Parts: sequence; C-alpha cells; structure tokens
Amino acid sequence: MYSKCQKCGRKLTDPESIKRGYGPECWGRIPGIHISEAEEDEQIDGQMSIFDVLDEPPEKE
Repeated sequence: MYSKCQKCGRKLTDPESIKRGYGPECWGRIPGIHISEAEEDEQIDGQMSIFDVLDEPPEKE
C-alpha cells in the first residue's frame, strides 16, 4: 500500500492505484504494461501463474 506514486511522487487517491503504487498516468507509461485492468484478472484455460509454480514441490532429478 502506497500513499504516493512510486514514479512521480504525486499523492494517490484511487484504491487500485494505492494498491499498485502507481497513478493511472504513470502506470500506463511503464514499458511492458499493455494489459487493461479488466483483463488482468482473466484466466486462460491451461495458463499457470507464479503461484501454481510456488505451490508445487520441487521436481526430482
């Protein structure tokens, strides 16, 4: 939880921006961020997340 934008230092007021640490303008300028917030939570069949990997025991060799 952040009270100021981690890029420009402006005060954050939107709950989603406070959670993410960036205001909407700065968030949109971060290279590699091209997913809309609505698509962010969408799951694709068969897609794994980092949490799936972390919950699995290490593979034996």
